[in-house]
Amino acid sequence: MQGKAGLWFRRALGVCLLLGAWQLASLFFPPLVVPPIAQVLSTLVRLMTQSDFGATIGTTILRLIAGLAIGVGVGAVLGLLFGLCPKIEDVGTPLIHVLQAIPPVCWVVLALVWFGFNGKPCVFIVATATVPTVVINLSHGVRSVDPRLLEMARLYQFSRWKTLRHVTLPSIRPYFRSALEIVIGGGWKLAVMGEVLTTNSGIGGAITTARLNIEPDAIIAWSLLLVLGCYLTQRLLRMAFCGKEGVTC
Repeated sequence: MQGKAGLWFRRALGVCLLLGAWQLASLFFPPLVVPPIAQVLSTLVRLMTQSDFGATIGTTILRLIAGLAIGVGVGAVLGLLFGLCPKIEDVGTPLIHVLQAIPPVCWVVLALVWFGFNGKPCVFIVATATVPTVVINLSHGVRSVDPRLLEMARLYQFSRWKTLRHVTLPSIRPYFRSALEIVIGGGWKLAVMGEVLTTNSGIGGAITTARLNIEPDAIIAWSLLLVLGCYLTQRLLRMAFCGKEGVTC
């Protein structure tokens, strides 16, 4: 308990230092450059009381969920196949390297040509960025399964399906959780970036409007909401794995 209290104290200290630096900078720069904390909080309250606030947040969340669902689903299947069958991995590795190497902004431009200005590019870039991370983590996890567990499964004459279900999948759960932590954090940023570049709806569309109206306080307010959204989804993920593989809530 004492260790957890110390952890929260250090985190609170870090937040206080960040806010202090922000407030100090606002004393030396005009509001158009560094808006004061009070101004940003006032803008945040105003945004949250607008009638379209829920729709704006919901649109971004739906695009994020769709992109992550596609990316995690495809990545999980490919990751298992790569880990279980090295020959398939040899064939598919160049594709994963391509997906990993191409910058998201290039996918945005291509997605605009393929899908148009309708929000679908946001889903696409989240999915394409998610697949390589999940594939790499899960394939490494499959290859790292304890050989003694596999040997025991052979001694008890487990079928391939039973070995996969009772040995392989439980063993790679930490790798899957690690992949989810990475792609969820990056997914928020990619989804909003896609909205800024390809549509006028969602949080990205609201940020674009704030930019056109020269409202840095609104841009920072939306950014704070993104930080909060990322933090909450990470907490939900930890709760889902609570008590497993040493994960504490």
